[in-house]
Amino acid sequence: MDQESMYEKFLGIKTDDEEIVFHLDKNLKYSVYEASEYEGLISIFDYLNLLPTDTIVDYGCGLGRVLFYCNQRFGCKVTGVEYDSRIYEKLCENAECYYVRFKNQERKFSLLHMKAEDYIIEPTDNYFYMFNPFSNDVMQQIFNKIIDSYNSNPRKITIILYYCTYEQMKLVRNYPFSLEKILKLPAYRLDPDEKAYIFSLK
Repeated sequence: MDQESMYEKFLGIKTDDEEIVFHLDKNLKYSVYEASEYEGLISIFDYLNLLPTDTIVDYGCGLGRVLFYCNQRFGCKVTGVEYDSRIYEKLCENAECYYVRFKNQERKFSLLHMKAEDYIIEPTDNYFYMFNPFSNDVMQQIFNKIIDSYNSNPRKITIILYYCTYEQMKLVRNYPFSLEKILKLPAYRLDPDEKAYIFSLK
């Protein structure tokens, strides 16, 4: 059994669902669904080591792989924002299976069916994860909300951009985020875009 299958079995979820035909939004604002590789998540969160008091928001969370992985590993609170109704339905099915296997974790989950740019950031949200999920227009709206939230409730904020495009990197430079780390992920040897950019605001 490969690593992907082992993690899926351990967490009691299915996040690599080929039965759904995922498609690009007609306005090209949202990217096609693709789950982050577990080996990439391990590298990212070996570096980031969250605490149970932290909250990670995954924009375009898909079937919830990042949410379930982080909650199981760190016991932290997680918020998943997903716009596609078909994906959201299967995300909720995964959550029900996860709650049976990992007791008393349901209270740490917030699964929201909405556009990423409509999410109202909570004062306790301090980690934000994005796996190349949207157009720059949507990402700009999200960044603006992160800045507004920081100004209202100063705290250290960490932004994880996985598989970041050149255009997204240009956009990030317009904001007061500090580049903390560039992580070359295990698949980097096959694809030089397999990197995670860790930005902070503090």
